Amino acid sequence: MHRVAIDTNTFSLSLYDLHGQSVPKHRLSAGEKQLLAIAFLWGLARVSGRRLPVAIDTPLGRLDSSHRGNLVERYFPSASHQVILLSTDTEIGKNEVETLRNNEAIAHNHLLEYDSVKRQTKVIENKYFW
Repeated sequence: MHRVAIDTNTFSLSLYDLHGQSVPKHRLSAGEKQLLAIAFLWGLARVSGRRLPVAIDTPLGRLDSSHRGNLVERYFPSASHQVILLSTDTEIGKNEVETLRNNEAIAHNHLLEYDSVKRQTKVIENKYFW
C-alpha cells in the first residue's frame, strides 16, 4: 500500500498501490488490516486534539516481528496518556515488556487469571505471565 485517501464526507478509506491502482481492502492480510486500523485510530485521535485513552486487545497477534517491534518501540509508548494492552501470554514476551519498561511505558501491569472451577477471574497486581 502506497497511499491512503479518506473521503471527508463519508470517512471511507481508499487504498492505492505504487502505480495509483486501487487496492481492495479485502485483499489485505489480517496484519495489514490491523496496522491500518491502528494507524487510522491514531490519526483520528491526533487530529481531535483530545487526550483519549487507547485500549487494544491482542495488539501484536497478527503481526510479523518487524511491525511488532515498531509498535512496541514507537506506537505504544506515545499513543496516548493512557494505553491499555490486553495481551496473551505468547504475544508480548519478555523482550517486548523490557522495551516498554525502558521507554517508561508501563505504569501498572496485572495478570487476569481465570479459575474454571469457580468460573471467575482473579486480578493479580504487578504480575505479568512470569
